[in-house]
Formats: sequence, structure tokens, C-alpha cells
Amino acid sequence: MHQYFHTVFGFCLWDVLALGVLAAIVAVLAFHMVTRRRRQNKLKQELENRRKERSVQEDRQEPERS
Repeated sequence: MHQYFHTVFGFCLWDVLALGVLAAIVAVLAFHMVTRRRRQNKLKQELENRRKERSVQEDRQEPERS
């Protein structure tokens, strides 16, 4: 049976285990990419909001200086 498994399917038990590890690594990398993208978008939005707030504050201060 062991020889039949090797010759018919073309892989052994170690190949199946390696495929499982590869699938786990791909899943972890995909998860990290998604979370990184979400975090990056959140930080971009926060930076944009801070720039808007700073712009509004500078606009309010300029007439007082004149």
C-alpha cells in the first residue's frame, strides 16, 4: 500500500505536511497584509484629519496677526 501511494499520487506524507505548513504560512501572511492595510488606512485618515485641524487653526490665527 505504501508503494502504491507513492507511485499513484506522486507524493508522500512529508509532502502533505509541507503543503499544510505552506497553507498556514500563506494564511498568516494574508492576515498580516489585511491588518497592515487597515492600520495604514486608519493612520492616513488620522493624518488627514490632523492636517485639516491644523489648517483651520492657522486660518483662524492669521487674521488676528494682521
